[in-house]
Amino acid sequence: MESLPEGARRALERARAEKISYEVRIVRAPDGRLVAILGEAHLKLAKAAEIGKDVVGNFELRGVETFQRKQVLAGRALGICISAPRTLLRALSLGAIKGSTITDAKQLPDGYTVELERAKKMPFGLHVTSLYMTAFFVVSFLAVLAPLIATITPVLAGVIVLVAIGFQVHMLALVPGILLRRYSWSWMIHPFLGILTLRDELMAAGTVRMLEDHPTAKAAVVVMGRAHVSGYERLLVERYGFTRV
Repeated sequence: MESLPEGARRALERARAEKISYEVRIVRAPDGRLVAILGEAHLKLAKAAEIGKDVVGNFELRGVETFQRKQVLAGRALGICISAPRTLLRALSLGAIKGSTITDAKQLPDGYTVELERAKKMPFGLHVTSLYMTAFFVVSFLAVLAPLIATITPVLAGVIVLVAIGFQVHMLALVPGILLRRYSWSWMIHPFLGILTLRDELMAAGTVRMLEDHPTAKAAVVVMGRAHVSGYERLLVERYGFTRV
């Protein structure tokens, strides 16, 4: 931490104190540079949001989680399914709930902000995950409307309910899947895991590329959802030779 700029150290300590909104970890790259990992809740109150802005504003080089919707099968539809409830919640809060620090980092006028998940080819499992999750959200929404649909077409309503039950039963597979999350094939047990594990791998590889592309940057910060932090950090350490600080 001592080798980080003073402003960055102070900002990270403030973020670390906001335990509901942030998780902070530091790793050292093989070339000696420090990378601050800022795991965030994508929705937060104003105080926490300002702290996040302060963190990313104190780093010249910033890497951010960004699901590559255009490159993933059904990615745009999944993006809408995930972002729409967040947007609605922010609107209902009348501005009290703020958005992601990732957006703040992208809007900074100076320095470099890199989307860590950019790659020439997306993992096959991520396409499967995207299709599965999109179907899950759509069916879950339609299941809520099943009583209304039944008045128009009872057969369709019955099919929707049966599929929804199937999704719910399959949720049991998350238990062994989570226990085996460290393995890249865990998404085959339950596709929900792919939205974490496969993207952890993309972001870890993207971080290495980012540092190679910006050799003069003395340090970097990466921002992602808190659920990614453990798997992402483990990959940096075990696969790419980073060390925990």
